[in-house]
Amino acid sequence: MVRAGECRFERDMCGWSNGTDKGSASWRLATATRRPANLADKTFGAPDGYVYYDLFNQILGSNMVRLISPLIPASEDTQLCLSFWYAAFGAGDSALMQVMRQDNGSSNNDLEKIWSLEAKNMDTTRPLWMPAQVTVESGTNFHIILEGQATNGGFAVDDITFTPGVCPTRPDKAEIKSQEIKSP
Repeated sequence: MVRAGECRFERDMCGWSNGTDKGSASWRLATATRRPANLADKTFGAPDGYVYYDLFNQILGSNMVRLISPLIPASEDTQLCLSFWYAAFGAGDSALMQVMRQDNGSSNNDLEKIWSLEAKNMDTTRPLWMPAQVTVESGTNFHIILEGQATNGGFAVDDITFTPGVCPTRPDKAEIKSQEIKSP
Protein backbone atom coordinates (compact mmCIF):
# COMPACT_ATOMS: atom_id res chain seq x y z
CA MET A 1 0.00 0.00 0.00
CA VAL A 2 1.34 3.42 -0.92
CA ARG A 3 0.85 5.96 1.86
CA ALA A 4 0.34 9.67 1.37
CA GLY A 5 3.78 11.27 1.28
CA GLU A 6 5.55 8.32 -0.31
CA CYS A 7 7.27 9.29 -3.54
CA ARG A 8 9.91 8.09 -6.00
CA PHE A 9 9.79 11.43 -7.92
CA GLU A 10 9.81 9.63 -11.28
CA ARG A 11 7.03 11.67 -12.91
CA ASP A 12 6.08 14.36 -10.43
CA MET A 13 6.35 15.45 -6.81
CA CYS A 14 3.46 13.23 -5.56
CA GLY A 15 1.71 16.09 -3.79
CA TRP A 16 4.84 17.46 -2.11
CA SER A 17 4.94 21.23 -2.53
CA ASN A 18 7.43 24.03 -2.12
CA GLY A 19 6.92 26.00 1.04
CA THR A 20 9.46 28.59 -0.01
CA ASP A 21 8.55 32.10 -1.14
CA LYS A 22 8.01 32.39 -4.88
CA GLY A 23 10.93 33.84 -6.79
CA SER A 24 13.55 32.50 -4.42
CA ALA A 25 15.40 29.20 -4.57
CA SER A 26 13.29 26.07 -4.20
CA TRP A 27 13.22 22.29 -4.31
CA ARG A 28 12.85 21.05 -7.88
CA LEU A 29 12.64 17.84 -9.88
CA ALA A 30 15.90 16.80 -11.52
CA THR A 31 15.92 16.71 -15.31
CA ALA A 32 18.46 15.39 -17.80
CA THR A 33 19.61 18.96 -18.42
CA ARG A 34 19.24 20.38 -14.91
CA ARG A 35 20.61 18.26 -12.10
CA PRO A 36 23.39 18.62 -9.55
CA ALA A 37 26.84 17.14 -10.20
CA ASN A 38 25.47 14.81 -12.92
CA LEU A 39 23.85 12.79 -10.14
CA ALA A 40 21.75 9.89 -11.47
CA ASP A 41 18.41 8.80 -10.03
CA LYS A 42 18.70 6.38 -7.08
CA THR A 43 15.80 4.20 -8.21
CA PHE A 44 16.63 3.52 -11.86
CA GLY A 45 19.95 5.27 -12.55
CA ALA A 46 18.25 7.68 -14.97
CA PRO A 47 19.34 11.32 -15.27
CA ASP A 48 16.07 12.43 -13.66
CA GLY A 49 13.62 11.08 -11.07
CA TYR A 50 14.53 12.76 -7.79
CA VAL A 51 14.11 16.11 -6.09
CA TYR A 52 16.90 18.47 -5.01
CA TYR A 53 17.81 21.97 -3.97
CA ASP A 54 21.00 23.80 -4.80
CA LEU A 55 21.83 27.14 -3.28
CA PHE A 56 24.86 28.89 -4.68
CA ASN A 57 25.95 32.45 -4.02
CA GLN A 58 22.70 33.38 -2.35
CA ILE A 59 23.61 36.98 -1.68
CA LEU A 60 20.03 38.13 -2.08
CA GLY A 61 17.06 36.33 -0.58
CA SER A 62 16.81 33.36 1.69
CA ASN A 63 19.26 30.49 1.84
CA MET A 64 16.55 28.19 3.22
CA VAL A 65 14.07 26.10 1.22
CA ARG A 66 11.18 23.92 2.40
CA LEU A 67 9.42 20.99 0.76
CA ILE A 68 6.11 20.07 2.42
CA SER A 69 4.46 16.66 2.20
CA PRO A 70 0.78 16.17 1.52
CA LEU A 71 -1.30 15.52 4.65
CA ILE A 72 -0.30 12.14 6.07
CA PRO A 73 -3.25 10.56 7.90
CA ALA A 74 -2.84 9.18 11.41
CA SER A 75 -2.06 5.48 11.42
CA GLU A 76 -3.11 2.66 13.69
CA ASP A 77 0.56 2.24 14.41
CA THR A 78 1.41 5.24 16.55
CA GLN A 79 4.84 5.39 14.94
CA LEU A 80 6.12 5.08 11.40
CA CYS A 81 9.62 4.70 10.04
CA LEU A 82 10.31 7.41 7.46
CA SER A 83 12.99 6.19 5.03
CA PHE A 84 14.61 8.04 2.15
CA TRP A 85 17.85 8.32 0.20
CA TYR A 86 19.92 11.50 0.17
CA ALA A 87 23.01 12.82 -1.57
CA ALA A 88 24.95 15.94 -0.57
CA PHE A 89 26.81 18.03 -3.12
CA GLY A 90 28.65 21.33 -3.39
CA ALA A 91 31.46 22.90 -1.40
CA GLY A 92 32.00 20.83 1.71
CA ASP A 93 30.34 21.89 4.92
CA SER A 94 28.01 24.53 3.52
CA ALA A 95 24.84 22.42 3.27
CA LEU A 96 22.32 21.30 5.88
CA MET A 97 19.13 19.25 5.59
CA GLN A 98 16.52 18.81 8.30
CA VAL A 99 13.36 16.74 8.56
CA MET A 100 10.55 18.21 10.61
CA ARG A 101 7.12 17.02 11.64
CA GLN A 102 4.17 19.39 11.78
CA ASP A 103 1.06 18.21 13.60
CA ASN A 104 -1.95 19.05 11.46
CA GLY A 105 -4.05 19.69 14.58
CA SER A 106 -1.62 22.38 15.67
CA SER A 107 -3.25 25.81 15.71
CA ASN A 108 0.12 27.44 15.08
CA ASN A 109 3.10 26.62 12.90
CA ASP A 110 5.16 24.79 15.51
CA LEU A 111 7.54 22.30 13.96
CA GLU A 112 9.30 19.38 15.61
CA LYS A 113 12.78 18.75 14.23
CA ILE A 114 13.27 14.97 14.08
CA TRP A 115 16.37 14.58 11.86
CA SER A 116 19.22 16.89 10.89
CA LEU A 117 22.39 16.36 8.85
CA GLU A 118 25.20 18.70 7.87
CA ALA A 119 27.42 18.01 4.87
CA LYS A 120 30.51 18.48 7.07
CA ASN A 121 33.15 15.81 6.57
CA MET A 122 31.29 14.33 3.62
CA ASP A 123 32.82 14.06 0.14
CA THR A 124 30.43 16.32 -1.75
CA THR A 125 32.52 16.57 -4.93
CA ARG A 126 31.19 13.20 -6.10
CA PRO A 127 27.79 12.81 -4.45
CA LEU A 128 26.64 9.31 -3.57
CA TRP A 129 23.19 8.14 -2.54
CA MET A 130 23.08 7.24 1.15
CA PRO A 131 20.20 5.71 3.14
CA ALA A 132 18.43 7.66 5.89
CA GLN A 133 15.60 6.88 8.27
CA VAL A 134 13.93 8.22 11.39
CA THR A 135 10.91 7.31 13.52
CA VAL A 136 7.92 9.65 13.18
CA GLU A 137 5.01 9.90 15.63
CA SER A 138 1.91 9.06 13.58
CA GLY A 139 -0.95 9.03 16.09
CA THR A 140 -2.37 12.25 14.57
CA ASN A 141 -2.54 13.66 11.04
CA PHE A 142 0.71 15.39 10.13
CA HIS A 143 2.99 16.83 7.46
CA ILE A 144 6.68 16.13 6.93
CA ILE A 145 8.79 19.14 5.99
CA LEU A 146 12.20 18.77 4.36
CA GLU A 147 14.15 21.94 5.05
CA GLY A 148 17.39 22.70 3.27
CA GLN A 149 19.96 25.40 3.86
CA ALA A 150 23.20 26.09 2.03
CA THR A 151 25.52 28.79 0.83
CA ASN A 152 27.29 26.73 -1.79
CA GLY A 153 25.67 23.35 -2.38
CA GLY A 154 22.62 21.32 -1.49
CA PHE A 155 21.00 17.93 -1.05
CA ALA A 156 19.07 15.57 -3.33
CA VAL A 157 16.33 13.26 -2.00
CA ASP A 158 14.72 10.17 -3.52
CA ASP A 159 12.49 7.19 -2.68
CA ILE A 160 10.58 8.46 0.38
CA THR A 161 8.68 5.63 2.09
CA PHE A 162 6.89 4.92 5.37
CA THR A 163 6.77 1.54 7.11
CA PRO A 164 4.97 0.67 10.36
CA GLY A 165 6.96 0.75 13.58
CA VAL A 166 10.09 2.21 15.11
CA CYS A 167 13.48 2.30 13.39
CA PRO A 168 16.97 3.45 14.37
CA THR A 169 17.97 6.88 13.11
CA ARG A 170 20.33 6.71 10.14
CA PRO A 171 22.96 7.74 9.39
CA ASP A 172 24.54 7.66 12.84
CA LYS A 173 25.82 11.21 12.38
CA ALA A 174 22.30 12.59 11.83
CA GLU A 175 21.26 14.57 14.85
CA ILE A 176 17.95 14.05 16.54
CA LYS A 177 16.85 17.21 18.25
CA SER A 178 13.31 16.64 19.34
CA GLN A 179 12.48 20.24 20.02
CA GLU A 180 9.70 22.59 19.09
CA ILE A 181 10.74 25.43 16.83
CA LYS A 182 8.60 28.29 15.64
CA SER A 183 8.06 28.60 11.92
CA PRO A 184 8.99 32.02 10.51
